Amino acid sequence: QQTSHSTLPTFQLKDNDYVLGERKIGGNAQSIVSGGFLHHTSFLWDWDHMNMDYLTLPEKRPEYRGNRPHDEFLVRLKDHYGKHSAKNSLFAHVKNATDESFELEDMTLNDVLKIANDKFGGLQNWFDGKCRTKIVKL
Repeated sequence: QQTSHSTLPTFQLKDNDYVLGERKIGGNAQSIVSGGFLHHTSFLWDWDHMNMDYLTLPEKRPEYRGNRPHDEFLVRLKDHYGKHSAKNSLFAHVKNATDESFELEDMTLNDVLKIANDKFGGLQNWFDGKCRTKIVKL
């Protein structure tokens, strides 16, 4: 069942987690090195609830999670941003929430790649020797 756009829980950053209301929507990771950092998020679009039974409650967890098991703490984005949602509405919410804490500048992918090439000799050149991230062309 799809949730209408007007009844979506609030998208926000809470204790370093991206959440809808009180439920986490993705996992984050960072690589911080001299000269810059890489932040990436794996958004939780869908999963099989039966697989949640294999996961244990982590010792270290954000206060807002409490003792909720994974299937009560996480939310599937497809339930809120599925086929009945406006195109790119998830990313609009991410951008709006991020803009509250950071100064953002709209750029195309080509603009970003040009800056990376001009400043660092390309993204992979910058990553090599600094972190294990590898850029893969599909």
